[in-house]
Amino acid sequence: MLKPSYSLSENGQDARVSVLTGRATSHKATLSTSKTYSTQMLPTFESKVFTELKNAQAIVLAYDGLNPLPPTYCYLKPYYLDVNSTYFEQLAKGEL
Repeated sequence: MLKPSYSLSENGQDARVSVLTGRATSHKATLSTSKTYSTQMLPTFESKVFTELKNAQAIVLAYDGLNPLPPTYCYLKPYYLDVNSTYFEQLAKGEL
């Protein structure tokens, strides 16, 4: 992800303090601004998400043999539970 960064600078020669306003003034002054971009890696999942995973849940980086898949939630079922009912059905029944 690109993150912008801004910079502002002011330069003055022969700077003096104004008797009337009390502010710094100069006869030759320059003002410059710049904007730069830097790349920054942001996590897909915050670290807090890993600590809040429930029983039989995981976050996986799957690979299908050709292409890596994006990080995603994975809902796991123990081998001893019925293979014909889904994770969510078993969760609703309290089997997980």
